[in-house]
Amino acid sequence: MNERIFYAAISSDGYLSGPNGDMSWAEKYLSSGEDYGYFNLVSTSSAILQGRATFDFEIESGVQGPRPLPTYVLTHIPELYENVVQENIYFTGGEIERVVELIEENHPGKLFVMGGADVVRQLLKANLITTMRLFVCPEELGNGTPAFEDESVYDKFKLSDEKQYSSGIIEEVYTLKA
Repeated sequence: MNERIFYAAISSDGYLSGPNGDMSWAEKYLSSGEDYGYFNLVSTSSAILQGRATFDFEIESGVQGPRPLPTYVLTHIPELYENVVQENIYFTGGEIERVVELIEENHPGKLFVMGGADVVRQLLKANLITTMRLFVCPEELGNGTPAFEDESVYDKFKLSDEKQYSSGIIEEVYTLKA
């Protein structure tokens, strides 16, 4: 099985984003100058899988230019993006198992799962995540988009590494139990 890594910042109370998709709480950590292993993950991965909302957030935030890796955007309405013509971006939909199979056929190796919550939930339900790299930020949001439907997701994984950053973020690495 290829390695499939979910990499995400979450609040200390388990949210990927605040109310209405607000990500401003996480921006101060991104501006700290710390890489959090992102460059290494991108340079060792074969492709990226992300959801439509994450893709839209990137575009709204001004992320432009060529993608470092083939990027698959999971969406139920790919026709919304028929005018988006960028190298290395593929809009896809359907059963998550088939989407992952397609990506791995075209780009064997490590798959970097960038989010969002719906994509990750589908992958977890289908047992398709092998590693979770969670960057737990010292923020409580109290509301928003939870990373997981419930805490039982951790039952399938073991904590294999933990690292504290000067920013206050704690990286927790979970690997799928054998």
